[in-house]
Amino acid sequence: MIHYAICRRRLYRLAFTLIELLVVIAIIAILAGLLLPGLAKAKESARGTICTSNLKQMGIAAQLYVNDYQGHLPSFRDWLCVKTGDLTTGKLYPLVGSKKVYLCPTDQADIAAHKKIVVPPTGGPQGGIARRDYSYAMNCGLCHEEETTTFIAPAQTLLFMEALMATNDYSGQVGPTFGDRTLSIRHNQRGNIVLTDGHVERLNHAESLAAEKKKRFWFPTDNTSGLNGMNLATGLQ
Repeated sequence: MIHYAICRRRLYRLAFTLIELLVVIAIIAILAGLLLPGLAKAKESARGTICTSNLKQMGIAAQLYVNDYQGHLPSFRDWLCVKTGDLTTGKLYPLVGSKKVYLCPTDQADIAAHKKIVVPPTGGPQGGIARRDYSYAMNCGLCHEEETTTFIAPAQTLLFMEALMATNDYSGQVGPTFGDRTLSIRHNQRGNIVLTDGHVERLNHAESLAAEKKKRFWFPTDNTSGLNGMNLATGLQ
C-alpha cells in the first residue's frame, strides 16, 4: 500500500494540470500566429519568383519574334490568341511553347478557388470573353509603332504586366485608358512587369500608379493618337 501511494504521488506530480495544459495550448497558438504569416509570406515570395520567371520568358519570346519579323512585335490584338479561349493559336505561343508560362501561380490558385476578382468598370475596348487561363496583358500602346528600332526609351515602355483582370477577360491587353486592367499586386503587395527591352521589374502599388501616369510607360514614341485622331495620352505626364 505504501509503494502504491508513492507511485500515485509521483504520477500526479508528472501529470499536467488543466491550467498548465491551457497555458501550453496558448503558447502554441501564439507561436503559430507568429510563424504562419511568415510562412505565407515566404510561400508567396516563391510564387512571385515563378511569376517573374514567366514574364522573363515572355519577354525573351517577344524578342525572338522581333528577330523573326524584321523588328516588329506581335500585335496586341492577336499575340494572346487568334481563336478566343485558345492560347495555342496566339502569335507568340510557338516561341513560348507552354500554357503554364502564361499563368501566374497565385492567380491560378485564385481562379481555381473561384475567388472573386473585383475590377473597376472598363474604360477601354472590349476583347474576347472566355474563361481566363492567363495572367499577363500586353500594352496596347505598342500598336502605334511596333517597329522596335523606333522606340525612344525601351527600358521605360511597358511590354507585358500581370494585370488585374476579370476571370472572363480574354482581351490580352492593357492600356492607359483601361480602368480595369492595371497592375495586380499579388506577391506581398507587389506585381511584375516586363519592359520592351526585356528586363523585369517588381512594383508596389504606389510605384505602379506613378509609372502608369507617364506617357513613355505606355507609348514607345511620341505618336499617341488613336482612332479618329483621338489623343490617348490625355492626362499623362
